[in-house]
Amino acid sequence: MFFREIIFYTIFFLWTIIYFTFFSAIFLFSVKVTSKISFFWSKSVIYIIKYVLKINYKIQGNLNLLKQPAIIASNHQSAWETFFLYTLFENPIYFLKKELNKIPILSFYFKKLGFIYVDRKTTFKTSKIILTKIKNHEIDNKRTIIIFPEGTRTRPGEKNNLGAGVFLLYKHLNLPIITIRHNSGSFWINQKIKKKIGTIKLEIFPPIQPGKKKEKVMNTIENYLYKTN
Repeated sequence: MFFREIIFYTIFFLWTIIYFTFFSAIFLFSVKVTSKISFFWSKSVIYIIKYVLKINYKIQGNLNLLKQPAIIASNHQSAWETFFLYTLFENPIYFLKKELNKIPILSFYFKKLGFIYVDRKTTFKTSKIILTKIKNHEIDNKRTIIIFPEGTRTRPGEKNNLGAGVFLLYKHLNLPIITIRHNSGSFWINQKIKKKIGTIKLEIFPPIQPGKKKEKVMNTIENYLYKTN
């Protein structure tokens, strides 16, 4: 019943262990090299998902992507988008839940790449972390930033309150926001071994240019994430 899933997870874990063990000397690599290593792994995982789990994807709105750094505000339904979004942008910074800091080897990669850990349980702490990182120049407007404003995985068809962190980044870094919506949770079902065959639809919406007020920005993001066609 779980034949494809067993094959996938076997390949995924063996490949990940072998790959990152081989490249475990993270202290020898520059950020650029580390990013390329991570990009190739992420790309390979998407390839395995496509051909073993039979989960493909289709992108709409490619023309809305920018050549300059931006803040990427994506909905969060499964692990799939954490793999995929890294392949869509050059050397991005992720905002990750703090629990991922405990993963062997990968946590060293996250640190080298400048990923930011946040506490999903409190938006106040997240806002404080963002402001501190900006003040200390640990976050700047030279790299694309990927953030999940919902703060946690949300089931398809459900809504979640959006955290203010995305607006703080927008306000202080003076970067455009590109909102991305997808339905990965319809196929990569959260906390379930069983996966459904199908094609994930991923939509990239027009950039929200810098200089707009908070209410306008947050309403636009919410509309993009949850609007029905």
